[in-house]
Amino acid sequence: MLDNEHIKLRAPEPEDLDFLYTIENDPELWTYSNRREPYSRFAVKRYLSNCDQSVFERGQLRFVVEHKNSGKPIGTIDLFDYDHCNRKAEIGIFIDNPHRRQGYALQAVAMITEYARQYLHLHQLYGYVDVDNTASLRTLTKAGFCHTATLSDWLWKGSRFTDVVLLQQML
Repeated sequence: MLDNEHIKLRAPEPEDLDFLYTIENDPELWTYSNRREPYSRFAVKRYLSNCDQSVFERGQLRFVVEHKNSGKPIGTIDLFDYDHCNRKAEIGIFIDNPHRRQGYALQAVAMITEYARQYLHLHQLYGYVDVDNTASLRTLTKAGFCHTATLSDWLWKGSRFTDVVLLQQML
């Protein structure tokens, strides 16, 4: 369920330190999170040493997207803001530039959606996507997510506010 012929989703490992440190400190990605400052290597290392806690404890579940042929990490996919009482979680995905537009994001979303349905017994997944992020909008729509709302001026992108689309999928 968490792999196919191209990719596999796996738990983060200590060997992922450099990869995670690089993506977590990319200012272009900060727009999509509530973080605006860099992480230290120490903080990422500490995260890796504690990421064996369950989604129930942390409220987040992160998988590394690994390319099967190379064995190298090519992205991450997360379930976060996990709400056990209401059986929902937000989804977030990142695929590194050289591996984009090859269908890996869609495959990873399909895998984590099935995992959320079968093992976490979630009722829904949702995501907030910048209206300018056409690749993510296309990926989540292809994966069965539906546009349920547009939130005006939701994200600050350096010099202006931008809208986001709320996408949901009932599982």
